[in-house]
Amino acid sequence: MQSPISIESVAVEPAPSARSLDASGRVDRYLLQRLLARGGGADVYVATHAYTGMQVALKVPREGSPVIRARFEREIQALARVHGPGVVEMLDAGEADGRQFIVFRALEGRTLSGLLAARGQLSVADTLEVGVALAQALRRCHDAGVIHRDVKPSNVFVGPGPGEQVTLLDFGIAKLGDLPKSAEKLTREHTLLGTPEYMAPECLLSSPEVDERADVYGLGVTLYECLTGKVPHEGGYADVLLKHSTSAPAPVEAVRPDVPPALAAVVARCLERVPEDRFQSMGELADALAACVSAPGHTIDLFGREGTGVDHVAQTLADSPIAKTSDPEPRQFRRKHPRAPYITLARITTSSGERVDGRIEEVSEGGLQFVGDRGIAVGQLAKIRFSLPATGLVCEVSAIARWNRTVRGNNATGFEFMEITDAARSEIRQYVSIMCPGG
Repeated sequence: MQSPISIESVAVEPAPSARSLDASGRVDRYLLQRLLARGGGADVYVATHAYTGMQVALKVPREGSPVIRARFEREIQALARVHGPGVVEMLDAGEADGRQFIVFRALEGRTLSGLLAARGQLSVADTLEVGVALAQALRRCHDAGVIHRDVKPSNVFVGPGPGEQVTLLDFGIAKLGDLPKSAEKLTREHTLLGTPEYMAPECLLSSPEVDERADVYGLGVTLYECLTGKVPHEGGYADVLLKHSTSAPAPVEAVRPDVPPALAAVVARCLERVPEDRFQSMGELADALAACVSAPGHTIDLFGREGTGVDHVAQTLADSPIAKTSDPEPRQFRRKHPRAPYITLARITTSSGERVDGRIEEVSEGGLQFVGDRGIAVGQLAKIRFSLPATGLVCEVSAIARWNRTVRGNNATGFEFMEITDAARSEIRQYVSIMCPGG
């Protein structure tokens, strides 16, 4: 069996004929189309069921060590217990040629981390929409005996809406409350595989008594970042643990005065260092957040930036607003080219020859948003290689950076296409029209 395709192969070869888990480009009865994401120990592909044609997301570990296998089995067990809105849906799981896999329902949209990279922070209404949805989803997890332990923006997916917009992903380090202690000991080391800024102090200390209040803390950090564009404590494991002991985070209202006092108080209570001082259940937190909502039924606009207090250096010209001549309100706009959420891995080669790996999170026939290892300077020319949204074929376009933003290591750059084939532009246009009918 060959290794999973790397970003090198994604950037060079079309899928599914690219190097993959086997010579046929398939796992069991699923045909691989393109590499969607790379996590700490697993790859996620867009794939198609060979018999039904259904498009799915397929996750496979990159190695088969006993600890990796145990974590994967833990994720399968966790997802088998949790169902309903706000939790990623597992459709299938199994093993092919000695390699485990999990199949998820395909989602359309973008990650919360990518949204924050582009905007810097969210409006209060958007933050509450995220918070209430995640709290309700985590309450169901906890009721089923599952502690997520890795709540953070990169594990949250936001769909185009309306309806169920917010989905919690990645249960790879979840804790199952009724497992024997021997099973928990086998994967105990994964308690330090989370991102330290989002980990509760008891998780940083590898406490065996971690419970649902750790997820309360993780959700609190996520809400803090949505509102302020920052995390309460930044750094590595030791740095964050020391800051927990020596300093309190800056209050939300001190960083962003327009946040309602009730919401600021909810976030502050989530971030208490001692678990007994936090909300004692996710249901209690969900109720507290719901009480802060002034306009039920709010829908997150994946593209709008109004009310965030954040401006780009410059907008991609291809997506610049154009006034509608028929609008009674002169402040209403439409985009030159409608955009749609679309996630795929990509590689940028700048005019100086430097390579930057990352992912696309938004595309239009005139440009795209790239989130990578670093931002690209405004005005810089680059070649971008990525998989097209319908066929999965890899294309290369010439583009120019029109804006960039860096938020806690998430580097977002808006590119305008300078050279793109008619076929690629047509495919993107068709995809956007399907995803966002009416523009």
